[in-house]
Amino acid sequence: MLRSPLAWLFARAAWGPAWTTGGLALVLLALAGLGQALSASSVVPGPALLGRLALGVVGSVLPLALAVGALAGAAGGVARLREERTLLGLASLGLSPRSLGGLCAVGVLPVVVMYAGLTHYGEPLARALVRDTRVAAAAAVSPREGRPVRLGSWWVALDEGALVFTDGSRTGRADGWAWAPRAGGVLAELSGVDLTFDGADARLETLSLPVPVGNRGKVHVSERTTPDLREQLLRSAALGRDAAERWLLWKRTLLPLALVPLSVAAAGFARRRSPGWIVGALLLGSWVAVRLLDAQEAALGPALSGTVFLAGTLATAIAAWWRPGVDR
Repeated sequence: MLRSPLAWLFARAAWGPAWTTGGLALVLLALAGLGQALSASSVVPGPALLGRLALGVVGSVLPLALAVGALAGAAGGVARLREERTLLGLASLGLSPRSLGGLCAVGVLPVVVMYAGLTHYGEPLARALVRDTRVAAAAAVSPREGRPVRLGSWWVALDEGALVFTDGSRTGRADGWAWAPRAGGVLAELSGVDLTFDGADARLETLSLPVPVGNRGKVHVSERTTPDLREQLLRSAALGRDAAERWLLWKRTLLPLALVPLSVAAAGFARRRSPGWIVGALLLGSWVAVRLLDAQEAALGPALSGTVFLAGTLATAIAAWWRPGVDR
């Protein structure tokens, strides 16, 4: 099937939309993600840290860009064949345009493999890189006299050579200080500390306080690769709070698999509709379905939630090709 003339025609028609739309999606998503990361950072990182941050952001949005490119290729390829009257020519020769659905299902498999590799390993590592870069940028904060700067969840400044700090609930003054990066935050090493907390004052010779930098200083489950997440599941299961983590593990496989029926659906709808609307509708519909299942996962369980999601994508693919023929 992949060596047939139709397969080469479809590949030629789909290649351009897939690369163009996927590349544009990657650039836009990366710029939005980088802007969000910078707005949440304590300070603007230097060139080296900014490059690391950009690399992490690109890796974290690459799976979605791949999905956009795959759907755009499927829909755009069929739309181009329709505009060139190739589909009508196939019908006049007695060949069913539905064979394009099978071509999409087979042709998208390499993307599915890449998508799965990214969701299980690449994306979590990229998210961890973003986290660690933000922590490194926070640890590089240098307090200034009379000019408060943000250090994670703290505000710090110098007052006559001493460090003054607050996190909204604690206020203090320290004669000496140093920052040490940690996973998810910064460890503040203070000396000669006058601390006010819950209306009480205390004088401490030394004090070590964690300063959260995003996600309350914790390593988020989305920042753990699948082997690491499996180990975390064992600990969470013992505490009876593993439902969300187990569902995340399932989604790392379900979302790549769903790309097969969604690509078939995109090709089927493109016989009569604009590719842009099709890709947008399928992505939005998938996002809404996943969010709804996120809310109901505790009641349904990951296996049933995954079955419902894949069944919905298969039903969409069948509906896309249910009506025969091609619009002129």
